[in-house]
Amino acid sequence: MLVVMTQEHLWDDLRSDLRGLFVGDRTVGDSFLAPIAFVAVNALTNLGAASVAAVAVGVGVATWRVRKGQKVFYALGGIPAIGLAALLALRSGRAESFFLPGIVGTGLMAVVSIASMFARRPLAAWSSWAQRRWPLAWYWRPDVRPAYTAVTGVWAIYFAARAGLQWFLFVTGRPEALAAAKVLTSWPTIIPLLMATYVYGNRRLVRLGGPTVAEFEAGVIGPFNGGQRGF
Repeated sequence: MLVVMTQEHLWDDLRSDLRGLFVGDRTVGDSFLAPIAFVAVNALTNLGAASVAAVAVGVGVATWRVRKGQKVFYALGGIPAIGLAALLALRSGRAESFFLPGIVGTGLMAVVSIASMFARRPLAAWSSWAQRRWPLAWYWRPDVRPAYTAVTGVWAIYFAARAGLQWFLFVTGRPEALAAAKVLTSWPTIIPLLMATYVYGNRRLVRLGGPTVAEFEAGVIGPFNGGQRGF
C-alpha cells in the first residue's frame, strides 16, 4: 500500500519540479530568447545589429527579473554568456559562431555525465541533492545509486545528441537551423524527457528495495518499507 500511495504522490512532485522550468530565478525561455532575436535581426540586417539585439534582449530579461525581486546573480548571469556569443560572431564574421558557447557547454555536460557514472557519483544524484538536500550518503548506497546512474545515462545521451546535432549545423553554416534546433531541443524535448526519467528513476528506486530517506536518517536496518517519494 505504501508504494501505491507513493506513486499517487509522484505526479504532484513532478508537477512541482516542472513548474520550476517556467517559474523561478531561471527558466527555459531565458536560454533561447536572445538566440532567436540574434538570428531574426541578422536575417534582416547584419551581425552588428544582431549582436546588439541579442544583448539588449538579455539585458531586458535581466532587468525584468530584477524588478520582480529575483536574485541578482541569476538575473544577470546570462548576460556575460550572451556577450561572449555575440563577440565570437563578430570576430569570426559568422552568425553560427553565436551558438558555439552553447554547443561546447552541452558537449561538456555529456562528458561530465559519463565521467560521473564511471566515478560512481552520478550527476543526477548531485542534481537531486542540490535541490532536495537529502543526505549525500543515501545517494551512494548500492541499493539507491543505480537508479541515479541509469537516469544520468539517459541524460548523457540527450546532451551528446543535442551537441552533435548543433555541431553539425554549426559546421555546415546554418544559423537559422541552429536557432530552431536550440528551441526544439529545449523545453519541447526537456519536459517529456524529465517526466520519463523522473517516473523511471522513482520506480527503479522501488525495485532496488533500498531505504527511503526517512528510513536512512532514522538508521533503520532492512528489510525496508521503501516507497521513496521524490527523486
